[in-house]
Amino acid sequence: MNDLVFRELGLNEPFDLLALYPDSPFTQAQFYGQWQVNLGREVKRFVISCDEKVVAYFQLIKYPLWRNKNYFYVPYGPITEVFSEVFFTTLQQKLKSLAQTENAVFIRLDFTPPVSNTTLSKFFTKAPLYTYHSAHFQPRREWSLSLDKTEEDLLKDMHEKTRYSIRLAERKGIMVEIITEDFEKYFENFYELMLGTAKRNGFNLHSKNYYQNIFQNLQSDNAYLVIAKYGAKILVSKLIIRYGQTAYSVFSGSSNDYRDLRPTYLVQWVAICQAKKLGHRFYNFGGISAGKIYKGWSGLTVFKKNFGGAEIIHSDFFDIITQPFWYHLYNFRKFIKNWVKV
Repeated sequence: MNDLVFRELGLNEPFDLLALYPDSPFTQAQFYGQWQVNLGREVKRFVISCDEKVVAYFQLIKYPLWRNKNYFYVPYGPITEVFSEVFFTTLQQKLKSLAQTENAVFIRLDFTPPVSNTTLSKFFTKAPLYTYHSAHFQPRREWSLSLDKTEEDLLKDMHEKTRYSIRLAERKGIMVEIITEDFEKYFENFYELMLGTAKRNGFNLHSKNYYQNIFQNLQSDNAYLVIAKYGAKILVSKLIIRYGQTAYSVFSGSSNDYRDLRPTYLVQWVAICQAKKLGHRFYNFGGISAGKIYKGWSGLTVFKKNFGGAEIIHSDFFDIITQPFWYHLYNFRKFIKNWVKV
């Protein structure tokens, strides 16, 4: 492990991330990086090899700060199963050098699979909890459902009220469609529903352009959209990203109208069934609340958990700091913003 080689990949240079780690999240996939590039963000991709064997991969995204400064974030990465002192020391040195070259205040790491805080604290700085909640950072807890069961058993394992709500929506005439092409046609309605959902549940959204860029670049082989209608009115719109063994429910919006007809329950169930039909082993519901983090997500968390499944726990955030004054100023602003919200 003394001969680690870091190599930066070109943006169009292919890399089989799933061969390295079959449960890799789509936020480290090449297409996700391309979404960021389309938004004008700089993306850097690296592979780390030892004795000509790839042992790690990571994709960094640059975000602007004040006075031409910036920071990098590695969403659910680096991807590695190497946990030696040499690996972490070399990674810290290489990324610190990159941050200094790029005038970055810090680089935030988000290891997959998770690494213990005890290990990471020897090499990196644990980020304060009040900096976690941001549209740019991935959730620390997610909810996932194994699809290695029949549909009947999946229904049986749900909370009884969830089963009842699915059947109620069907009886009351909620119609569900699965969209696999012409995604852009549904974008304006999708974004309007997202705005309403974010306001109800107290979470931040990216810019409209962020979501529009994604819709413009969706492909039928890596995404599907599930919508619920009552008459001609679209009540729910849910975007599913397909990557590896998992179908990810990444963005979803719902209307305040006709909530008593339970359209969100039926859409979620149809999305799960479609993931199973497509051969995925897991359905990822996305982020859930975790203690003091994401308190406003409590209602969404109960909704997701009642479909059955298990919690995915990610590593805490750890930072490589190169400009301490600006780093503390960044954290102070996050603290004030968090305190005002509370």
